[in-house]
Amino acid sequence: MMAATQGKGRLGQSIKPLIEAAKEFSREDMLYYGAALSYQVFFSLFPFLFFLLALLGALNIPDFWDSLLDQSRTVLPGQAAGVVEQATEQIRGQAQGSSLLSLWIIVTLWPASAAVRTTMHALNVAYDVEERPAWKRYPLSILYTILLAVLIIVAVGLMLIGPQIVQWLAQQIGLGSAFVIIWQWLRIPAATLLLVAVVTLIYYLFPNIDQPFRILTPGAVLTVIVWLVASLGFSVYVNNFGNFSAIYGSLAGIIVLLVYIYISASVLLFGAEVNEQIYNVTEGQGGNEEPQETDSSRD
Repeated sequence: MMAATQGKGRLGQSIKPLIEAAKEFSREDMLYYGAALSYQVFFSLFPFLFFLLALLGALNIPDFWDSLLDQSRTVLPGQAAGVVEQATEQIRGQAQGSSLLSLWIIVTLWPASAAVRTTMHALNVAYDVEERPAWKRYPLSILYTILLAVLIIVAVGLMLIGPQIVQWLAQQIGLGSAFVIIWQWLRIPAATLLLVAVVTLIYYLFPNIDQPFRILTPGAVLTVIVWLVASLGFSVYVNNFGNFSAIYGSLAGIIVLLVYIYISASVLLFGAEVNEQIYNVTEGQGGNEEPQETDSSRD
């Protein structure tokens, strides 16, 4: 009887941060910040496509993008993937070559850094702390944008890279077919762990608080798991049940893409609320007290 009571107590302690996070998520109107973040991400998406295509052209591996598009259809809803493919076809001829690479780096940085600043603001709201001063916030947002772009490209590449490219790499560095077989099993777990690491960095760097760095955090793990499930669920819904075309007509693909980004942004912010609740408990500050702000050297 005592063991059962203790088990229920531990279960309650495990669920409590999720319940409190959901309450704070609603109280702080995180869906509003998710909508703002969705707009900023959508606004920066197509300049990022220009940059990525220019980068692949400069590296002389333009066919890699076709492989990414083929594999991405397993996660993105069909209409959203169609918007990305259509945009790709329109900009591919303009974005090829190293001569445009430096230009698209500059063009991409500003809208992407605006999305980063929006995320920083939302996480500061989640942690109940004030914003950094502008002279610190803007350079940090550009630095974080560059860091995240590199990590996201690597993570997406690991998750979406095709067996043909892996086989070509194995031949170039003298590895046998066993490497290709092993990679097929390991690429999804490796990419998922890297995505968790990216989210962990966001939760550590973006809010203006002094918190210890942890390689993995519960909020980051929860965010990636829920995002993967939500992505697949939304894709199944759109492809089999949702009829966005009947309502939005030719804009259906754009609306689906916006909704998908909105879902992803909301999941990211909810994971931050979970981390904030756990942070409060582990620091012994109680559920509603404010974390300490910081001007530490990492800022």
